[in-house]
Amino acid sequence: VGSGRSEVARLIFGADPLDAGEVALEGRAVRVRGPGHAARLGIALVPESRKEQGLLMIRSVRENVTLATLPRYATAGVVRRDRERARAEELTRRLDVRAPSTKARVGSLSGGNQQKVLFAKWLAAEPKLLIADEPTRGIDVAAKQQIHALIADLAEAGMAVLLISSEIEEVLGLAHRVLVMRRGRVVDELAGAVATQETVMRAAFAASPTEGVPKP
Repeated sequence: VGSGRSEVARLIFGADPLDAGEVALEGRAVRVRGPGHAARLGIALVPESRKEQGLLMIRSVRENVTLATLPRYATAGVVRRDRERARAEELTRRLDVRAPSTKARVGSLSGGNQQKVLFAKWLAAEPKLLIADEPTRGIDVAAKQQIHALIADLAEAGMAVLLISSEIEEVLGLAHRVLVMRRGRVVDELAGAVATQETVMRAAFAASPTEGVPKP
């Protein structure tokens, strides 16, 4: 927390401006002009706060699931509710969202089901890159296991997943490669047997005696 990881996620998604460096997608540098442009490029962000940044809590499950892809269900600018409803029902079944129907208000669902609706919203867009920032925060154990299985399945199917988590066990259980950030910078990269709880913790908290001291 405070390392700058969420800021990097928002930058890749175009929600924050880029001060330096570049964003590359499929090996090519891209200039992301905003979240809408990021979505068109195939970048999706499951944000850290589903209530403040991810979902419209007073709207229905259906409306939230199709929010990022609404033009796909429209003809001449008019939304075809049958298409929209069919897609929402398909995705809620796939993610096992427990709701009376897709007409139910998202705010009436449990935290785990809200989070699955948020994932469904972006899976509807079929992204190339899914950024998941603290994807299991504030949900129960069963929902957490379902989210973990979903992330693993997406990666197995070829989707790039950038997972951000403060739970080291979650990172080690899901990630093929671990980048550790501290004070806004990547300070270590770990993979395979080298990536352990001890090495991640050491990279996250061990500061060099000269860190932050300007070089001559």
